[in-house]
Amino acid sequence: MQLLKKGGASTAPQQRGKWPKNVVRTSGAVAATAALLATTACGGGDSGGGSDFPSETIEMIIPYAAGGSTDVSVRGMAAIAEETCGTNIIASNQTGSAGAVGFSATANAEPNGYTVGATATELAYLYKLGITDVRPNDFKGVMRYALNPHVFFVPADSPYKSMEDLIKAAENGKTINAATSGTGSVYHLAAAGLALEAGVKDQFRYLPFDGGASAVQATIGGQADLVSVVLSEAIGQVESGRLRPLAVAGDERLDAIPDTPTLKEIGIDWTSASHLGLAVPDETPKKRVEKLDKCLHEAIQSDEFQQSMKEQNLTLDYLPPKEFEAYLQDLSKQYGKVIEEVGIKAG
Repeated sequence: MQLLKKGGASTAPQQRGKWPKNVVRTSGAVAATAALLATTACGGGDSGGGSDFPSETIEMIIPYAAGGSTDVSVRGMAAIAEETCGTNIIASNQTGSAGAVGFSATANAEPNGYTVGATATELAYLYKLGITDVRPNDFKGVMRYALNPHVFFVPADSPYKSMEDLIKAAENGKTINAATSGTGSVYHLAAAGLALEAGVKDQFRYLPFDGGASAVQATIGGQADLVSVVLSEAIGQVESGRLRPLAVAGDERLDAIPDTPTLKEIGIDWTSASHLGLAVPDETPKKRVEKLDKCLHEAIQSDEFQQSMKEQNLTLDYLPPKEFEAYLQDLSKQYGKVIEEVGIKAG
């Protein structure tokens, strides 16, 4: 992968445009910027808050392809938020480089509140892999709205009946082949973090596949001993008896698989999860961030949105702006340690 720089020209594949900060990306945002400048010139306004904000079209940038959980949830939220925020909202997919293209587009947008980017766990660490120089400090958090812990699964006929069995085998010299959704992916880091904290990092070998679904199928087919994904990507295979969950990398057990312990319950101090959130460029006025948080939080509290999340097996887990920013910083440290100590390099 080639480096995506904040504010510079991008050479990454599939990118739909790399936008320096002084370039505005939508006609709605152009109008909003002009109005803001006019107000400032006349001595009006409220320090960037804008009593009528939002009054123009908001663009939500989705850094992943159409049809995935990020895309579906953001588009569903946007439809509801047109009412709660009182303005038109459009969603655009800007994909490539494990989400870095979309993250970069958000970071480099005009910081006026009219460009909001979807975020995922990868935002916290892609810069540590050298894929981009965009990092959490380039954003103000709007909110985290979902958090789904990673779950470790083995094939139904696996000799490992528990995570303790698998770790013991690794301690005895057995190589554990772990299927991932690609080198440097969040599922790769989930498995690498497990191995590191369990003291068996040298016994884990990581097999990259094209996405979580492919990694799950490879594990079912016997190509791997273990796979880590969010429950929504494997629940069907669990219900059909083709996969068996060994442990949850979260703070609590999951209602859908209540007999599956957390890693902490069995003495492994490792948590990992995939989150969904929203952020804006770092220089966005605080009052506008607060207004976005308020109207978008109202949207995710709606019965319609909550039902949609339930149907996707996604768990709502809200964090307000400052707490979300702190969460991203903690993730950056957590995954940075894994990347360094395991020696993960971008594929």
